[in-house]
Amino acid sequence: MPTRHPRSHRGARWVVVRRLARSVRSRHQRRHLGAGRVTPRGAYREIAAAIRDQIAGGQLPPGSMVPSEIALAERHDVARGTVRSALALLVDEGLIEVVPGQGRRVVGAGEQLGDTAWARVATVLRERLDAGEFADGAPLPSEAALMAEFDVSRNTVRRAYRHLVDEGLVVVRHGAGAFPAPR
Repeated sequence: MPTRHPRSHRGARWVVVRRLARSVRSRHQRRHLGAGRVTPRGAYREIAAAIRDQIAGGQLPPGSMVPSEIALAERHDVARGTVRSALALLVDEGLIEVVPGQGRRVVGAGEQLGDTAWARVATVLRERLDAGEFADGAPLPSEAALMAEFDVSRNTVRRAYRHLVDEGLVVVRHGAGAFPAPR
């Protein structure tokens, strides 16, 4: 029969349940949270070196996402804090960057303006403008036409136009459309 805590007003059953919960929690922490693991000093440097080698070897090309903290922790059999230290080291070196809400991405030559859908739309429109395809004062293709041509969303087209406006190549008139900027 379980012993009752002297100040417990809930009875012996409650004490047994609490002890059971504590033991389950500690097993869970040991298995999933890295408790009880001792990582050798400098392990984060070895992990950073392994990722650095993958970047240099082309397994992680510029613009690609770095595996998640959890995946790296499982692969190297270390805690997430150790992986975070390795990734922070690579961020400081400028090899990877943090993309909020997505993870970490390899930085490099592959990361140019054309990597996103809106940038591709903006690049094509810029090339058409430079080639003189659009007459002065004539409207540029509508959002709907560009959505159909590039198979992208309205927000993507708007972002491309916004970028061209920021470059001074396009003027957007509310309710009338987009037009080549006067030169």
